[in-house]
Amino acid sequence: MSTKTTVWLSPSATSFSCLCEPCLEVARSSGALFADALAAARVHGEIARDVEATVARCVGGHEIVLLRSARPPGLQYPDERQLQLA
Repeated sequence: MSTKTTVWLSPSATSFSCLCEPCLEVARSSGALFADALAAARVHGEIARDVEATVARCVGGHEIVLLRSARPPGLQYPDERQLQLA
């Protein structure tokens, strides 16, 4: 199963930094140290203000979908593993 990472950007963002979820999962299953997993999964870059949607790739080749939104939409299928804010 292929999992894509989606990153929601504010309308004024000109750069991004995130973690590639598939890379984190690979590191977890291989027993990598947490700090090494974070360093390997880090993705960052620049994005022009007029770009509404684009794709970035991590060093492992996984797609990171970058979307602009004033506020991310609610999850269609909530996942109990995700942080819940009250």
